[in-house]
Amino acid sequence: MHRPGTLPRPRSPLHDGTLFQPRRPAFWAFVAIVVAATFVMFDEQSVLRGISPIGWTLSWGLLVLYATPVLLLVYTLDLYEREPLSLVFGALLWGAVAATTLAGFANDGWGLVVARVGGPEFAARWTAALTAPFVEEILKGCGVVLIYLIAPDEIDDMMDGFVYGAVCGLGFTVVEDVFYFMGVFGGHPAGVLQGFFVRVIASGLYSHVLYTGLVGMGIGYFVSRRDHRPLGRRILVVGGLAAAAVIGHFLWNSPFLDLFPGRPWTGADWLMIPVATGVKGLPLLGCVGLAVVLARRRERAWLRGELASEIGAAGISVSELAILERPPRRREAVRTMRRRAGPRAGALLRRLQREQVNLAMIRSKVAAADDPALVEQRAYCGSLRDALRAMPGAAPADAGDPAADVSPGGG
Repeated sequence: MHRPGTLPRPRSPLHDGTLFQPRRPAFWAFVAIVVAATFVMFDEQSVLRGISPIGWTLSWGLLVLYATPVLLLVYTLDLYEREPLSLVFGALLWGAVAATTLAGFANDGWGLVVARVGGPEFAARWTAALTAPFVEEILKGCGVVLIYLIAPDEIDDMMDGFVYGAVCGLGFTVVEDVFYFMGVFGGHPAGVLQGFFVRVIASGLYSHVLYTGLVGMGIGYFVSRRDHRPLGRRILVVGGLAAAAVIGHFLWNSPFLDLFPGRPWTGADWLMIPVATGVKGLPLLGCVGLAVVLARRRERAWLRGELASEIGAAGISVSELAILERPPRRREAVRTMRRRAGPRAGALLRRLQREQVNLAMIRSKVAAADDPALVEQRAYCGSLRDALRAMPGAAPADAGDPAADVSPGGG
């Protein structure tokens, strides 16, 4: 059922929208690897739980408290189009289960190679730097590639790739931290709290979320620019971003710039730990921040470009586009509408804004202005606008003044 005066939401054939794609081989590859890795992970977690059930439970509880807001933050970084939750969960699952399990085997194998070539003393200092950055970023990146192969229409810009990569990295971080809390920090509650301070409070900004976010951005650029950029340039971009992630990971694991105080830590040592992590991690954090800002600008330019030809049609007006392309204006328009006409009107305006972004997505994927999917989406946006204007108090005070047109209208 749909509200009177609105069209039922059209189901676009241009988006996959879900992880469950049984007709695609990549889906079954994803399932097979995750299921096999799950059995290994359960065995490993059972061993860790045996060290200290209380410490193991505390570890997972603290990491869930850390991961939840980070997941929400990453999910909302894509300002215009939220990714399907099933695919986001798939990326999280790959990082937490498949990538960690496969990386454990691969890191152990390559660690033996480093020890044989360089000797025990060299291996103790350099194994983590020479193995983990390459092994782990490749395996986590494979998760983003599988997400693309399962639902290729859902990674259509660099920010989409960043979201899936960062979520995959977050899953990896959580499981890896449990290993550290239980193995390196002893597993007892006091040791878990120490590990949480070092690995999350002091180091959480510089974790796998950043590394794989960069890798995901590169993959997002590569797959979304096939029609606009030559292959050589796309390879250069994905290679450069992946290299930046590996280098950042390498520097973090290496003895370079190591200002960490020796254990046991007492007094001022605890104040030195955040300084040490900042020295190693802040350059990469700045690099990722700049990349995200540039990617957002590209998104805004893309939205404006795709909807420019739609101005004056049923889907969007000039004043609506001016609001839509600036997320703070979108939120303010919804708040104003809610105050003026009530929560239902505010929700309907938010829905219209979301469907106008979908209009841009469809416009970017069809060749003709009279494509049935595009025509249907225009009509749907128009029906939402008509339903909104019919609500008491929702119509703008001055339809001729775009500045006053905080509700959709004017067109």
